[in-house]
Amino acid sequence: MPPFLGEREDKVRGNKIYGRDFRPSDLQWPSECRHVHLLRATYADRKYLGLDDQRLAEVFSTLGIEPPRIVQAPDLTARGYTAPYKLKDSQGKSGAVAHPDKGFDLNDPAIRDRVVPQMFGLYWLTPPGAYADHIGQPVAILLFRKAQDVRKFATWSRDPVRLEGAPILRFDDSSRIERQQDIQRHINPLMGPKPLKEEAIYGATHFIRSQVEGDEFSFQGNKDHDPDALGPSVPPEKRRINLAARKAREAIRRSVSEEGMTVLRRTFFSQSIDPMFMELETGLAWMDRTNGTPVLRIAAGTQSPRKDKENLEALTGLATQQQPLEIELKTFPIGGGFGGRDLSTFSIYLALAALFAETPVRLAFDRYEQFLCGIKRHAAVLQNEIAYDATDGTLHSLDSLIYMDGGGVLNLTKPVVQLCALHAAGPYNFKHNAISGYGISTDSAPAGSMRGFGIPQAAFAIESMIDEIATAVNKDPIRYRLDKLLATGGVDVAGFELRHHLDTERICRIAVEEPLWTEREAKRAQYEERGNGLVKYGVGFACAMQAIGTSEDAVFAEVSISPAGEVTVRSTAIEMGQGTDTSLAITTKPLLGRDASRVVLGVLGRFDAEHIRLNKGAYTQGQPRNTPKLDNTMSASVTAFFHIHAVQEAAQVVFDHGLKPCAEVLWGQPVPETARWEDGKLVAPGLRPLSVEELAAMAHARAKDAKLCTGAIVHTYYRNEYARSEYTVGSTTRTRHIDGLAVLHGGDPEDVGNYQHITRAADVPYDADGADAKHHIRSVYASVGHLVAVTVNMRSGVIDIVDAMTILDAGEVHHQKIVEGQVDGGFAMGLGMTLLEDIPPAPVGVDGLFNLHRYPVPRATHMPPKGIQLRLVTLPEGQQILKSGPPIRKKGIAEAVMTTVMPAVANAVAHATGARLTILPFTQKRVLEALKS
Repeated sequence: MPPFLGEREDKVRGNKIYGRDFRPSDLQWPSECRHVHLLRATYADRKYLGLDDQRLAEVFSTLGIEPPRIVQAPDLTARGYTAPYKLKDSQGKSGAVAHPDKGFDLNDPAIRDRVVPQMFGLYWLTPPGAYADHIGQPVAILLFRKAQDVRKFATWSRDPVRLEGAPILRFDDSSRIERQQDIQRHINPLMGPKPLKEEAIYGATHFIRSQVEGDEFSFQGNKDHDPDALGPSVPPEKRRINLAARKAREAIRRSVSEEGMTVLRRTFFSQSIDPMFMELETGLAWMDRTNGTPVLRIAAGTQSPRKDKENLEALTGLATQQQPLEIELKTFPIGGGFGGRDLSTFSIYLALAALFAETPVRLAFDRYEQFLCGIKRHAAVLQNEIAYDATDGTLHSLDSLIYMDGGGVLNLTKPVVQLCALHAAGPYNFKHNAISGYGISTDSAPAGSMRGFGIPQAAFAIESMIDEIATAVNKDPIRYRLDKLLATGGVDVAGFELRHHLDTERICRIAVEEPLWTEREAKRAQYEERGNGLVKYGVGFACAMQAIGTSEDAVFAEVSISPAGEVTVRSTAIEMGQGTDTSLAITTKPLLGRDASRVVLGVLGRFDAEHIRLNKGAYTQGQPRNTPKLDNTMSASVTAFFHIHAVQEAAQVVFDHGLKPCAEVLWGQPVPETARWEDGKLVAPGLRPLSVEELAAMAHARAKDAKLCTGAIVHTYYRNEYARSEYTVGSTTRTRHIDGLAVLHGGDPEDVGNYQHITRAADVPYDADGADAKHHIRSVYASVGHLVAVTVNMRSGVIDIVDAMTILDAGEVHHQKIVEGQVDGGFAMGLGMTLLEDIPPAPVGVDGLFNLHRYPVPRATHMPPKGIQLRLVTLPEGQQILKSGPPIRKKGIAEAVMTTVMPAVANAVAHATGARLTILPFTQKRVLEALKS
């Protein structure tokens, strides 16, 4: 059996791997293809009146382009393809999903005032007479016969003549309205302050935790409270809770002065940035009508195949004059994701194009279009007040106000704001906190999931301030942190106990003893003397606890073994360059004696097969197939903690009920606990080594008669702890940390019809801790710290990174090289956010003219010359990450490693120069301005 290579061999041989490589014929579809271009709105502050058909015809003629088929909003409406939204009831609560084809007219003011747009906005295509949800929203789908015609038209459409002179899009200038275009403008007097309009707020989150006597309060048990919602429309019980929250917040603020605390106030701004994945969003689709029941076939790179499929099912299921559709979604490995392909609208527009074409279609963004419409990181403003005791630095309270720019549609702004607010206090134990976060609607490109998910913005603010306070009370910044840190058993800002492993303290203890830190003053003096004050040297530290997962995480995995002993893994995971295929391949070796020789990712339909599928629904008595969630998007650092666990559980079933019984027959005794795999053989003292090939061949030979397992499909569900239940396979019953199981007793594993569902013993596979999990926001964290050494040129304002160290709590390292790669990539991404990357607010940042000539990204020359030094905080032998449950020892770290780069650099600049930087990125101009102040 060859070693597992994943896609590496294909890359070396130049084979097709990514979505951009493929054409319809590669998928055995008809070779004729329509090439898709999305014509996009250039304004969102005035009514769109429609296309100028005459001008458009002139453009096609001038360019020598065959006129394409044009699909506009009325064409969608005629078939009932509408974006979902909800309507407020008389109490102001959003009700059921409503659609124009159900009798709701968005042009009716009485309806419009009640509309609650969902994550994709009001329209797929902006209709004439309406305002676009954001600049860059599509107004028409153009289906060209020739790929070169798309390129010609796209190049022409980026010419400023499209915006001036004789544009092809018509707008009503008399209908102009003022839209929120920049979250800074309402908090920065220099930018023309204006109050936020209520309709500009997507939603708010509040974490108030008061221990002031008589005004105790916490989020726990008071979910979704709003201390500012006290009006008559608020239900009485809700108003009572909100009033208690407001009193608690006021009590915290009073206690600051009553207890004689010192207050540090700072405002921080972090910019919008692009995920900048190498492969641009690309896909193929075909409305296949060849075999009776129509099948919509989609092939694309995505982080969220389940969500994409559900959204496509909703799109087509609500359509009028349309037969029910089967939807087949094929996923490709992704050339970079970083969250930017999570809940993207790309698959929707790909599907809409296919529904109006007689041939397969191809939609391929270029870099200009990706900058224009791709999901961005939320720009954020954080106004923090920290109250502390000036004599010893004791932290009293954090009062934080957070604004995040969600762009023109909701997308994932609400959970991003919530996670930013949850991490606003960082890894520190404040006695009280009053944190409020708001998602703001602007006319910029949609903002949503991106590496860190709101936590980098929070870390930049809190770590900068903690460092400043340490300096103010004349303490070593790392030693100052040590006795302020949260630990396992502590309480987060929402009032919930941190039940599971947390190791920020050890990170700080390692950092404070590192020569890079202990020798910083001596080296600073050397630079001062050598450079005559022109170039200054400084070292900064920052740390964080980064949440893993989404608070509710579900995973499917399948492991099967052939008669020759070759192992196959199938998973709902997606490969985005993070090494998931390799990670899952090597997971099987400790349990089945060898790495998987085949890993199939992005699997969906197989796990939904009627005879083995689970039902999406709450755990309920009498419903042993229910599970609250089917599977995750591929985000939130889920590989190590969630997907590896699922593969381990599936492999364990194959061993326990397949290979192990064969070993017992061959050895003539029970397999001893000391048995282990060594060089592909199961060995135990005094017993003949058994090769995996011998055991697999025997398992297949006896599978039908003895009910031995040669394959297993498992489903895991985690919310503060893993669901678990007993499962009986053959005559053996065992508790497993899964909530769904199907097994294969020989036969071809390619045919999922050969699998048999095993009913779990528990309808509700949770104990008391698990039942309480629905209240928890996050429960598992990876900790990280960065030491960064910089030089600052006092004349030019240039910051150079001269040395850097990452101190990382990854638990037990699964694959050293993958961890090292994530550290290098995460640091580089953090450095881009720190020094270089910046998408200006609308209308500049969404003018359709952005490309890499206007958007600098980090290069090798920006990284420290000696590379990143990595210190791993190892998990002691015998310990596990979870307080109870499976003995998991691995953590996801892909997001944690970028989280504190920004504040570490800021603190290094402060150490070098005394200047505090509060606005990202740290351009030369901003550095020089800070040096003058």
